[in-house]
Amino acid sequence: MNNKIYSVKFSLIIFILILGNLLFAGDKHDRELAVHFKGDSKIEVGSAYAGLEFHHSSILPQRISFYYPVANSIDLSTDYWRRDTTYVMRAGLKIGNGSKHWLGDEKFEYDLMPHTVSFVKTDKQKSVNVTYEFCKNKPAMVITYVLTNRSDKKEEFEFYTHLETSLKTCHTYALKDTAVTEFDNSGNTIYSDFNDGGTQYAQVFAANSGLVPSSYNTKGNLNSSSAPDNDYWFTHDGALPGSILTKENPGIPAAEFVYKQELLPGGKMTIVQIVGSCRQEEGRDMVKYLLGNYKQEVKDYEDFVIGKSFTESNWNTGDKSIDHSAQWAKAILAANQHYIDGEIAPMPCPAEYNFYFAHDVLLTDLAAVNFDLPRVKRDLKFIAEHSDSNKVIPHAYYWKDSAFVTEFASSDNWNNFWFIITSASYLRHSGDKELLKYLYPYLSQSIKNAMKTKKDDNVMWSYRPDWWDIGSNFGPRAYMTILFSKALKDFNFISFELGEKTEVLAANDKLANKMGAQVVNKFWDNEKKYLMNYLNDGSEDPHYYIGSLMAINYDLLDKEHTTELLQTTKNVLLDKKLGVYTAFPMDFTNYEKILGFSDEVGMKYYYFNGGIWPQDNAWYALALSKNGMRQEALDFVKTTMTLEGITNGPNGQPAMYEVRIPNKDDSSLYGSVDKPQFMWAGGWYLYTLYHLYGIDENDWNISFSPFLASGQKACAFSLCASGKTLQVKISGKGKYIKSIKYDGKSISTAVIPENLNNTKDVDIVLGNPETPYVSETNSKVVNSTYNKESKKINIELNSFTGHTTVTKIISPKKPKTVNIDGNKVMTSLVIEKKDNNFIIILNSKQTAGKELIDIEF
Repeated sequence: MNNKIYSVKFSLIIFILILGNLLFAGDKHDRELAVHFKGDSKIEVGSAYAGLEFHHSSILPQRISFYYPVANSIDLSTDYWRRDTTYVMRAGLKIGNGSKHWLGDEKFEYDLMPHTVSFVKTDKQKSVNVTYEFCKNKPAMVITYVLTNRSDKKEEFEFYTHLETSLKTCHTYALKDTAVTEFDNSGNTIYSDFNDGGTQYAQVFAANSGLVPSSYNTKGNLNSSSAPDNDYWFTHDGALPGSILTKENPGIPAAEFVYKQELLPGGKMTIVQIVGSCRQEEGRDMVKYLLGNYKQEVKDYEDFVIGKSFTESNWNTGDKSIDHSAQWAKAILAANQHYIDGEIAPMPCPAEYNFYFAHDVLLTDLAAVNFDLPRVKRDLKFIAEHSDSNKVIPHAYYWKDSAFVTEFASSDNWNNFWFIITSASYLRHSGDKELLKYLYPYLSQSIKNAMKTKKDDNVMWSYRPDWWDIGSNFGPRAYMTILFSKALKDFNFISFELGEKTEVLAANDKLANKMGAQVVNKFWDNEKKYLMNYLNDGSEDPHYYIGSLMAINYDLLDKEHTTELLQTTKNVLLDKKLGVYTAFPMDFTNYEKILGFSDEVGMKYYYFNGGIWPQDNAWYALALSKNGMRQEALDFVKTTMTLEGITNGPNGQPAMYEVRIPNKDDSSLYGSVDKPQFMWAGGWYLYTLYHLYGIDENDWNISFSPFLASGQKACAFSLCASGKTLQVKISGKGKYIKSIKYDGKSISTAVIPENLNNTKDVDIVLGNPETPYVSETNSKVVNSTYNKESKKINIELNSFTGHTTVTKIISPKKPKTVNIDGNKVMTSLVIEKKDNNFIIILNSKQTAGKELIDIEF
């Protein structure tokens, strides 16, 4: 009996210790992720069900977005570029016999994570702390106000909050300012009911779980000031009037509360408001649940984001700036997801862009394939499921007025290409042929759809310039030609893997290569040393667009053109402090008629008109890396793409933004950001890290291309490949690979082979190669082994018949003989000595799919 008691006690102690460690680990990761900031900034945070937008580090939001039951928002702005001047909330404070004053116009310092923000401001009399958190599974957010008496005497604190609850609809932004309200003593809750189909008959609720309000009011006035002189509380003593808007006499709704509490010196006043949106028939049960469970809901959401950021995948270079930004980026990917029509789907921002954009999802998932395959699988299925009856994929999906609306990808829409490119990458990383079989008809339709804008000279035409989704001038486009060449090769890979359309693979391959060649033949300007575009009348578009850099990243330029294009980018498009302009010159307001713009192009330095977007900097860093300039690429990333670099830059703040304003003419604007928490900014940052430090990926495989910066001892990261999650560690020093070991067993290929078995750990040591290894190839590597006794490397490749394979082997010794499929190779063989190593490049056309290469040293 005593042994049983001892055993139970011991087990209980172990359980408590484990639980304590888990709780401590969560707190530890919170502290590691959070950033503290004191300056003027924009902020966005949110969850699947609600999002907030703040400006000028105010505790009061300019916008509250709800995503359930449909996307509605509380937003009183009338001018997008002046939306920082309008507020949807206000807060006031009166202490003792002092006068009433407003809190909204003051800048607060804050602690920020992508899923929560906590503001604080302290003076001799008081401390004000305001925290915004979100629920994991319910459509609500939690606002906690903590006011502390810092004086040396007892004082009565009177605190007032006012929330306008009128809604604007998604897409058309129609103001719905007529509602019926009700006050319920259960949770001291104000309900605002909108009997309007455009809002899906939504209800906004504001409940109290902390201090009980002393009075309330439900009648609003659409006053967007943070400090209105005519506010009832501000101009009257005593209680709020308690007005209710009835069915017979509806009106402009609001949720106003006054709280009073006497505080001793050091005493605290804690107010907890639960604000959310749901269907009217769900409100009472929703609020009842949240009053009892909001703390667990907040914790569950926190655990979800922190888990995605820290525990589900690993990224560690030893550089705090790089690693913290990687964790931040993964947290953005976790937080920037919204409820839409019964599903949770990735969205660009927490509070803005209440639309699903396939483009944003696909570009982000190019990074996510490395560490979160379930996410990518869900996203690809979502795109297919929302295609039309002809299997044309969606461009955008959103609620509009009374129904969900889909905009489908036109023939000149880049989603046709990104859908294929991302699907192929998913297949390489997952090995999931079952999903690709399901997707294949949609992928085929994307190729068919895109073919409509391919001309006889194998150049793609488009109405829109570069990567933009605005404009209307149908002409030859370098970016679209680059993407179609890449997408066609990826489609070939998918078809080969699935055994589909094998009879046309060689023809597709030939067409992709012709289009790749036309990128230079058609678009290269010898004077400008850049890939330029053309207008419908045949004249050259004088603008330098960032999309031309993708020709480097997809291996379509030789060394000379690559070097020249990069130099032109530095000379014309690069701002060394902020990054790369999306286009130059910034004169698109003069081209509105020619290029078919309305006012959405932006003023000079803004948005498309020369703004700096996240992919601009990513594509430039990737191009530098492709050109062997990896240290320069890393320095650029640290300056322009890390959270620390962005914060320490001109008008910096914590952000992974949509667009940065490089307005050198105005020091108050230079470097400022718009939309500070942007999904594909996080995605492109992570994609860049993977390709800068660790991997390369072509149409056929994933390979290790390791890099350690000067003074860096190691790099470790998680990598999904062929459905396995590998824990990769890079150490050593040098440009070449000394050794590669899979679970302790040496392997002679940097290209990840087809069969990983149960491999978990990959250890790569940099240095002078001990043995020959396959550095890269544009086929699948079935196997590659080196026999030390015979001094032979045996390489087995696999692709389709007629495919031209280029394979690169790096060796410390010069080869004696080279055989392909048993035949001695005399031509199509290049051997170059470099850094005391031999670079062997083999060109061969596969005649029977599989290819056997034997090299004796």
